[in-house]
Amino acid sequence: MRKIFNHLEEIIGGSLFIVMLIVLVIQIFSRQVLDSPITWTEQLARFLFVYTAYLAISSEIKNEGHVRIDFFFNKLPGSLRNIVYYVFQLMIAIVLILLIYVGYEMSLRKLPMEIVSLNISYVYMYMALPILGVLMLYRLIERNVKAIRQGKGVK
Repeated sequence: MRKIFNHLEEIIGGSLFIVMLIVLVIQIFSRQVLDSPITWTEQLARFLFVYTAYLAISSEIKNEGHVRIDFFFNKLPGSLRNIVYYVFQLMIAIVLILLIYVGYEMSLRKLPMEIVSLNISYVYMYMALPILGVLMLYRLIERNVKAIRQGKGVK
């Protein structure tokens, strides 16, 4: 069970990506070959893309794969480098908390609006940010706590 949770983003994100690919192939086939586009496929692909993208961000936070410029950072002495690193980690956490809050507020505003072709509320699309924002924040905290417990310094 722990192994599944450790790879949750990759499992769900990969599955959603495959479903999105199938939906897009159906859309292209119906539009180009059958000359009768299916209206719901575009909205479903967009919906799946939003979730897949946020899951990919969470995966990169977990694996510390996000982009950063190291030139000046690597020139700092070790102890100062650790301080700067954790200040930036705190800033990322604050931004994630703000994104969770803003995403939740946006979701509430979209509650009465409907994705007509899918016959569901836009709240399901907009809830991706607060729900997966919590996962991103958890992965950020998990990674930093693990590094501190292992006594690892910043690379």
